[in-house]
Amino acid sequence: MEMSTDPLTHDPSSRPPGARSAEEVAVVDLCTSEVLATVATHSADEARALLRAAVEAQRSWARESVRARASMVRRVTEAMVQQADALAEALQRSQGMCRFDALVREILPCVDAGQWYAAEAPAMLSDLAVEPHLRSHRRGEVRFLPRGVVAVFSPWNAPLAEPLTLVFEALLAGNAVVWKPSSLALLPALRAREIAVREGLPAELLTLLVGEREAGDAIIDAGVDLAVTIGSKEAARRVAARCAKAAVPSLSSVAGKTTLIACDDCDVERAARAIVAGRFVHAGQRRDTVERVIVHASAAGELTRRVIELAAALRVGDPWREAVDLGPARHPTRATLLRVVTEEAMRMGATLSLGGEAMHRGGEGSWFNPTVLVGVNEGSRAAREILHGPVLPVMIASSNAHALSLADDGVGGPFTYVFTESADRAAAMADGLRSSVVLHDDVFATEVAVDAPMDAAGPGAAGTLHGPDGLIRMCQARPAPERTEPPALPLRAARDPAWPPYSSPG
Repeated sequence: MEMSTDPLTHDPSSRPPGARSAEEVAVVDLCTSEVLATVATHSADEARALLRAAVEAQRSWARESVRARASMVRRVTEAMVQQADALAEALQRSQGMCRFDALVREILPCVDAGQWYAAEAPAMLSDLAVEPHLRSHRRGEVRFLPRGVVAVFSPWNAPLAEPLTLVFEALLAGNAVVWKPSSLALLPALRAREIAVREGLPAELLTLLVGEREAGDAIIDAGVDLAVTIGSKEAARRVAARCAKAAVPSLSSVAGKTTLIACDDCDVERAARAIVAGRFVHAGQRRDTVERVIVHASAAGELTRRVIELAAALRVGDPWREAVDLGPARHPTRATLLRVVTEEAMRMGATLSLGGEAMHRGGEGSWFNPTVLVGVNEGSRAAREILHGPVLPVMIASSNAHALSLADDGVGGPFTYVFTESADRAAAMADGLRSSVVLHDDVFATEVAVDAPMDAAGPGAAGTLHGPDGLIRMCQARPAPERTEPPALPLRAARDPAWPPYSSPG
């Protein structure tokens, strides 16, 4: 199947009238370097014009009932199911993702999130009756009103499911959305927006902002009403600082060194399969991927042997044209960095048990064999840095308590996975971690966090995403008091006893 060239400039709803961009981004097939799309970038002036158009569109959208908005979101998600092949192709070719992962780990979660929110939003956003406890003769309500325009900033390794979930939340709350995806993840975002607009969503309600930092800064400075950032700590801090300067509220979910703890009583087979899936799916680049394993010494031998067996059987290749388990890494220089990190880990005492070499296959992607390092030193780059590639560092702990202390070393992210036969132990370990999501005997946290709040964790993170709380954060909670008569006074008094002039003391 050939993917058509579809420049963003060819979509009149996605750019201000008469706009001209000086630069373009070429979206390529990672495995062949074939140009799949040419996308024009937005200047700072164009970004401000897009924001003005979004403001106008949002006023009409806010007047729609929550049920009407939910109906539109439901239509979009149903269309995504019908056009899942086109979305999967974009993910396979431009992101190097296997078809199964594209369908099950990107498309299905955002469809599920949109449909869940569409079903629940009318109740979640209904007016909340309040009874002031100090002045009990009054009654009132809290209304959840749209903020206005929400900016969503998303990284290259969260191409669809995570940002689209936020888009659906914002739209259901009555907001317009300006979505700025990474320039390395444009094609999935383009395809998703095309589907939404074809289903009848006004084009200005969901705008893609394409460009460098200046374009994102421009919409913050121009007065977007809320900014939500998914990505690195550095990106979240920079956006938050810009928002603070412009008095714009912001939320963020940041990446970290997601850890899997394998306790002495873990189910070795399940843990091994979870480790291989959690580390090597999408070449180890997902935000919730297993970035390191900390295993109890008594289980280390058996577990690492099984992990090596499973990882050695993984097939590496072109996910669009071959039956493979993982494709290339997204960044062309990633293999060089992975080799440097691997060599440093070995100098610091780790054993290279599998892989460790770059593969030469061409294209824009970066190819590296599935790699397992055992006995990684806790001070090494392999143990502390996010690798974004198929290298698995395994650290050995002397006890379960030691494993917990290694995991909670300040570089961990919002997700931790604990493998133990004891549910009580898993719960106790979760209480001792700073992660916002801790899974017991499972991996891929972003797939299970939609209907529960995912609170910020770690430096650079702020706020709560998803669940009822996440939807409410897309709104202004505005009290609408309704005056009633004091029960002891049958007639309305001309003056409230609490108003001056006051009676004399004594």
